[in-house]
Amino acid sequence: MKHNIYIKGHAFSLRPIELSDAQLIVKLRTTQPERSQFIHPIPTDVSLQESYLQRYFNLPNDYYFVVERIKSCQPEGLIGIYDLDKQSKSAEWGRWILAANSLAAIESCWLIYQVAFKYLQLQQVYCRTIAQNQSVVSFHDSCGLSRNQILPQYFKLGEEQYDAIEHILVESEWESVNQKLEARSQQVAGRLNR
Repeated sequence: MKHNIYIKGHAFSLRPIELSDAQLIVKLRTTQPERSQFIHPIPTDVSLQESYLQRYFNLPNDYYFVVERIKSCQPEGLIGIYDLDKQSKSAEWGRWILAANSLAAIESCWLIYQVAFKYLQLQQVYCRTIAQNQSVVSFHDSCGLSRNQILPQYFKLGEEQYDAIEHILVESEWESVNQKLEARSQQVAGRLNR
């Protein structure tokens, strides 16, 4: 949906996705096989991605962002919150992909959780990762998230079906995770700003 949530961290920021970002989406999701092997494939036709974004702008409760380096305004990735349930005050976050060699992983997660808990006032946020995507599963574990459940054959990519591991962060645990992720974000920003 079209939204106006902008949030700045120490070295990176999140801004709402725009129609002009269609080429960025295609580039990040189709030209990095090592990074996109565990996400749904998309066509390489930019006009099809523009059509997708036009539909997305009309979806309620769906917040899609571009991850940018603050100093250069250079886009380095994508991330989103979607399937927001106002009744339970919960949502999923995902659509997460970063450019190769980006150092935005920790800070983009920290920022998306701030969007969830501060801006959207959610009670819980969950993410679902293909079980074989061990680096991302391990990353969520290292952030202090709880493994909530395993979802058998949850993802279908092509003809293959994959189990998913669901991590969850509830609002009552957010402050301790917030402190950990902010400290790690500051360390990365210190390296980038040298």
